[in-house]
Amino acid sequence: MISGRFGDIGELFFEVDLIATDGDIFQVDALLDTGFTTGWLAMNIQDIDGLNWSIIDFERTMKTAKGEVTFVLYEGKVLLDGIEYTIPVHAGQEIPEPLLGLQWLRNMRLVVDAAEEILTLG
Repeated sequence: MISGRFGDIGELFFEVDLIATDGDIFQVDALLDTGFTTGWLAMNIQDIDGLNWSIIDFERTMKTAKGEVTFVLYEGKVLLDGIEYTIPVHAGQEIPEPLLGLQWLRNMRLVVDAAEEILTLG
């Protein structure tokens, strides 16, 4: 189980370890995006460059709050709660911070208790 933190306006953030193809690990804060229902992780394409992940699909179109957007889909490796996952990662131009998609909730339990400041994913 990993603990998260609440942002200034109630956002839900979790630390995620990104694993580059050379084995280097980069820790990032990722925002749990309740509108990102069909994916696992979305990142700015510039942030993915240094990870050297393989491209799965050059043109994956999805509906977003900004309309239809085309993403590049990568095969990424992340470490959550000590477990390594290989997942599809959506990369786009205007993603200000890494986004965790709701697909994680198919495998993990989310506990949110804002009054007690408890936020866990595990």
